[in-house]
Amino acid sequence: MSKSAATSKASRKNQTTIPARVRRALRIAKGDTLLWEVNGDEVTIRVIGRVNVDWSKASEMSLLEWTVSEEEAAEALEEARSPI
Repeated sequence: MSKSAATSKASRKNQTTIPARVRRALRIAKGDTLLWEVNGDEVTIRVIGRVNVDWSKASEMSLLEWTVSEEEAAEALEEARSPI
């Protein structure tokens, strides 16, 4: 076993924790994307990049989808008030 090798177990949901020794050796940090390659009964894990998301801007952009102009809001209100 190499210096950075370690073991972990699969949970009931088939999840596992990357051992600290391996995380340090690969410099894995929160938000990193990992590529899992399977070759027979061996798996290679590569760190392929970190995903940096500014959640404040992401939520702001998604809220823009729901933004309507005053004119659109007035039309919708008028439609809702009109009898069927």
